[in-house]
Amino acid sequence: MLFGIDWRVGLGTLATWLIIAFFVRYSSLAALVAAAFAPFATALIVGMNAYFVAVLVIAALLVWRHKENIARLIAGTEARIGAKKA
Repeated sequence: MLFGIDWRVGLGTLATWLIIAFFVRYSSLAALVAAAFAPFATALIVGMNAYFVAVLVIAALLVWRHKENIARLIAGTEARIGAKKA
């Protein structure tokens, strides 16, 4: 969806996810950071319009859907990318 709004928003959000995932090895944390980045990138590149509102709502829904992951991140029990399953 973000690439459909503007390729720079999509690429920036994808790069954010990749960088965070590479360094901290948590997919859910990378998704949350990328979700926080996306509305700001949309506002800067496309402007404060209906696209910004749509991306903001989707980002908020993503954070809401990740509430269990957030609890596991805080507790230190979230699985890392590439970790072997017990």
